Amino acid sequence: MTARRLQWVGLAAAVLLAAGIWLSVQRSGERADLGGSAVFGDLKAALADVDEIRLSRGDGGRTTLRKGTGGWTVVERSYPADGQRVRELALGLAEMKIVERKTSDPANYPKLGVEAPEAPTATSTLVEVVAGAKAWSLIVGKNAEGRAVYVRKPKEAASALASPAVAVDPDQKRWVDRLITDIPGAEVRDLSVTPASGPAYVLSRAKRGDAEVTLNPLPKGRTPLSSMSLGAQADALAAFSFDDVHPRPSPAPDATDRAVYRTFDGQVVELAGRRADEKAYVAVSVRRDAALAESKPAEAKPAEAEPAGAKPAPDAVERLTARANGVEYEVPLYKYEAIFKPQSELLEPPAGKQP
Repeated sequence: MTARRLQWVGLAAAVLLAAGIWLSVQRSGERADLGGSAVFGDLKAALADVDEIRLSRGDGGRTTLRKGTGGWTVVERSYPADGQRVRELALGLAEMKIVERKTSDPANYPKLGVEAPEAPTATSTLVEVVAGAKAWSLIVGKNAEGRAVYVRKPKEAASALASPAVAVDPDQKRWVDRLITDIPGAEVRDLSVTPASGPAYVLSRAKRGDAEVTLNPLPKGRTPLSSMSLGAQADALAAFSFDDVHPRPSPAPDATDRAVYRTFDGQVVELAGRRADEKAYVAVSVRRDAALAESKPAEAKPAEAEPAGAKPAPDAVERLTARANGVEYEVPLYKYEAIFKPQSELLEPPAGKQP
């Protein structure tokens, strides 16, 4: 083999080697990209400083979540947000990793739901996370079987399948803290109800945890339902949640139903209810009655001591007073009917009559 030919062979080998190295590097980079690179590499370190999250859609849907000294708030509703759900969203975005690169062709964006979110017909949601002067933006599209979601950064053409899937519905009522009260029925000392029609009545128990519940007044010749059935009405304030919250109308509409729950530890919860357009609404006010608290039974279990340095839990009365002032809760109709039962529903059918 001549020297010239050897030179050409060596040159060709060098070119092939360089091409192989370049291709290997490219494929290695692609594999790394597909293997779990973070969507936002620097968000996790800034989570503690995140003070606002904005969700918006082209159809006008918008929710602004803002952190203050008292926790997270849904700005548009001026009402506390579900802090756990907000934290899950922020953490999900911080931990989100690319599963697979997808289209960079704008014509294919709608298939994944990652089109520009400004269009009224767009199904995508723009998520903006703010921590001081730093901000992160992401277009979130369709869900992929609950495990992942299609995403695209607004200034980039490439879309991707990323995990974990995050809930970014900009419907404001999905982000408010829906819990009104969580008072176990056994803690309710008495309940007085003035329904829209029929006589007023009182349900009461002698001591905390007592299974025996009495109904007063009891119509002559009538028998009350079992204590278990009567006690179910006292359970209505356990995990009592609402569907939506609205500013209280002005002037305030007349309530048609009223109920007052008094607990053994001195909480007094007053509910003023009304129905309109097949929906049910209640206005809530709460206060503490020192006399009730003083009559707390001696056998009541004492509160457990808090660990050193623990921050006391917010007082339930104080918490609800701050939240319920000036608002009206839209509640499930079945829950409304469980609270404001007419007296007739608490009585056994008259002798000789079927229920």
